[in-house]
Order: sequence, then C-alpha cells, then structure tokens
Amino acid sequence: MPDSSESIELNIRDEFSASSARAAVVSVVRAYGIVQRLMATYFAQFDLTPPQFQLLTIVNRLRKPTQRQLARELYVSFPNVTVMLDRIEKAGLILRFPNVEDKREKLVELSERGRSLLKKIWKVHQEQLDLVMVGLTETEQKQLTRLLHKMIAAHTNTTE
Repeated sequence: MPDSSESIELNIRDEFSASSARAAVVSVVRAYGIVQRLMATYFAQFDLTPPQFQLLTIVNRLRKPTQRQLARELYVSFPNVTVMLDRIEKAGLILRFPNVEDKREKLVELSERGRSLLKKIWKVHQEQLDLVMVGLTETEQKQLTRLLHKMIAAHTNTTE
C-alpha cells in the first residue's frame, strides 16, 4: 500500500505537471482547510474566530504591542488588523490607548475579560490540539513543525 504522500501524487491527474513541490503545496492547503474547520468550530464556543484567538495570544505574549507589530505578527495588512481589533475591542476583550512615545500609534493590551477568556480556553485547549493532530505521532508532529518553520523562514523576508 502506498504511503499518503504517494497517494496524493497519484490523485493529481490534470494538465499540470506532477512534482514534489505541487504535492507538498496541495497537502499544506488541504491540511490548512482541515485545521481551519476544526479550529473555527472549536473557537465558536468561545465567540471567537481562529484569527481573533491568535491576535489575543499575541497581545498576551508581547505585552502592549502596537497595532503595526500585531499586523506583522499576524502576516496581515494594517487595515485588516485594525478591523480585527475593532471587533474584539467591542467585545470587551482588549483595550487600546495612545503610545506616549509616538502619538500616531496605538498600543493594545488585554482587558480583564480578555485575560479571563484566554485562561478559560487554555484549560481545555490541549485536548483540541491533540484532536487536530490525530494521525501523527509526537515525533511526526515535531518533524512537521520543523519542516514548516524551515519553509516559513525561507519566505520571511519575501512576505514582509
């Protein structure tokens, strides 16, 4: 029986050339779709989207980042992060205030409600992550992480 990488290449039958790069990209896109579906359903119970959760965790990690820092961390445009921030600020999860060092910028921090929500999510989050990674051993999960980080690093300067 062929392994899953061979079966993916066999399932791609069209006018485009079959290559390892194509099979890898198709697999990453398919996996992203699965992860996105599983995580969207999971975060909906907390009235969040996956990008909103990611934004909250980055705000928590960076401690009062600027909106521009958040846009860079999320790989989104400044206007896009502003829209995201507007929504979660209306939900009472963050606070924004002027940067005293640069009045053009705003700093972002978690509100008490946002901090409380993150704590609630983190209590059950590992179960969801384990569910998403079903089918991969811990060693394979580490290998996948290493390979994806390697790919991301190769594009970091080209996507900013």
